[in-house]
Amino acid sequence: MPKNIDPQAVRRLAAQLRGLEVTEERAAQLAIEIARVNEAARAEGAKNDFNDQPTNFAVTLAVLAKR
Repeated sequence: MPKNIDPQAVRRLAAQLRGLEVTEERAAQLAIEIARVNEAARAEGAKNDFNDQPTNFAVTLAVLAKR
């Protein structure tokens, strides 16, 4: 189950880390996308044995980013 991301936290972090002002609407959109990426990363991480194929995780994330 995806964890909810607080849109206000997205706004604060965008301002603090990147100096960006994000509208409430855009922050809500970004929060949904962040939750989706986090869920995919957790699911992929659970499938990987990093001792066998240490690059699988990075390759999978790159593929997901292109979707």
